[in-house]
Amino acid sequence: MEDKCVRCAKTVPWMVLMGNLTLSIFQIYIGYAAKSKGLVADGIHSGTDVVTTIMVIITVALSSHKDDKKYPWGLGKSEFLGAVFAYILLLGIALMILIDAIHVIMSGVINPPHMAAFFAALVAIISNYILSSYGFCAGKKMNSPALIANAQENRSDMLSSIAVLVGVFAANIGFPIVDALAAVLVGLMIAKSAVTLGLQAYKNLIDESLPGDKEKILEKAVMQYKEVKGVNYIHVRRVGQKAWIDMEIIIDHKRTVKEGHAIAREIRQALMRKYSQIKDVTISFTCKEVQGVKGIRKEIVIAK
Repeated sequence: MEDKCVRCAKTVPWMVLMGNLTLSIFQIYIGYAAKSKGLVADGIHSGTDVVTTIMVIITVALSSHKDDKKYPWGLGKSEFLGAVFAYILLLGIALMILIDAIHVIMSGVINPPHMAAFFAALVAIISNYILSSYGFCAGKKMNSPALIANAQENRSDMLSSIAVLVGVFAANIGFPIVDALAAVLVGLMIAKSAVTLGLQAYKNLIDESLPGDKEKILEKAVMQYKEVKGVNYIHVRRVGQKAWIDMEIIIDHKRTVKEGHAIAREIRQALMRKYSQIKDVTISFTCKEVQGVKGIRKEIVIAK
């Protein structure tokens, strides 16, 4: 991995933190001055991103801790734990926004916001697009769930700012209720994002198996070796930015234990060279006749 990607990944969270903090203060101030419920809700959304970004900075720093005797798997799971906490917080904020916006709609007293809110929403759209683009780039290069989650939040902010933009414009051409409806939409978008991404972070925290398509990619890579006749199982444990793989392959029963060691070792090294996200691979093998006759396990774990 290029050094510039690593440097960028360390810089992006701080850039996003300052960007969201500035944007949140700007949106909330203009929102209150312009009397726009939608813009205030969007500003609160940006404010929650400040909290989640701080969580990202902390968890990414923790996940970079090298594995040792005390923590043989490292501290990568802290990224998923931080993401779960951040999304629970977002869900709470979403409910607050929804309750406030619905109360305004039910009261029937709605005045159109000042057009300053329109231009503030436009600034927010551009800013969130830039922040999310940097975040996605760094997150995908580093395979960091925390960075990607943070970029998702900025992308969600961008979409909610678009809703506010439309709401303010509609309110000023004779449909004042649309601004409050935009706040409701922002709240729903935040809630959906929090539930969907929060559940994914939780599944990673409890070691959910790989999606079928990704497992097939790994299996296909292993089956390229003519000595391998099949794959019994592939277990993957994600720990932050890296993954540990445990698998059992099937080789011809005529192969010796020594040959089985060599085959497994070659596959292990090839997988780790091909996929930079893999931290380690443990391979066991079973020897079977090609026709599928009952097999005999000859070795359990290949030495690393």
